[in-house]
Amino acid sequence: MTGELSDIVFDTRRARIAAVGLLLLVHVVLFPAYGAQPVNEDAWVLPGPDEFTATPDAYVGDRVATTGIVETTSPLVLRVTTTRGPQRITIVGFAATPDVGDKVRVYGTLTEPGRIDAHNGFVVPQRGSWYAWGISFLAGLWVLARLLRHWTVDIKTLGFRPRAEPLTVSRVIGRVTTREVETDA
Repeated sequence: MTGELSDIVFDTRRARIAAVGLLLLVHVVLFPAYGAQPVNEDAWVLPGPDEFTATPDAYVGDRVATTGIVETTSPLVLRVTTTRGPQRITIVGFAATPDVGDKVRVYGTLTEPGRIDAHNGFVVPQRGSWYAWGISFLAGLWVLARLLRHWTVDIKTLGFRPRAEPLTVSRVIGRVTTREVETDA
C-alpha cells in the first residue's frame, strides 16, 4: 500500500456505513459554519432581504441583492420572501421590462427602507422555470436509466458493482413473461 487516497477501499458494509456517517457529520458541521460567514461586499457576498428588511437603517447606502416575484411593473414592486414573511420592495433604475409574475434578481443600493436603486439584474420568465425543471427531470431519468442498465446493487456490501452484460428492455420483458409462464405451469 502506497498510502494514496486511491488505495483506500471500502469493501465491507461497516466501512461504507462509517464513511457515510463521517460525510454526514462533516456536512452537519460545515453547512452552518458556511452560513454564518459575514457579509463581504468585495467578494460580492451581499446582504439579502432577510438582513436589509429586518434592520434597513443599518444597510441604507450599501449594496444589496434580492430575488422576488414581480407584483406591479409601474413602479416595479417585487414580492420578496423572507423568514419573517413576504415583503414588498420597490425597484428603481431597472433597465429590463419584466411582466407581472416573472422572477427578478436585482443587485443595487438600498436608498431607503423598502427601495433599491438597481445597478444590475436579470429577469427569469415564468416559462423559464418550467423549462429548467423539465430538462432536469429528463436528465435525471436518463442518468437513472444508465445507472440501472450498467450497474447493480450489491446488498451485502451496500455498494454498486458493474453488470456483466448491460440490461436491455428485451431482457427485462423476457424475464417478466418467463416468470408468468412458469407460475402458470
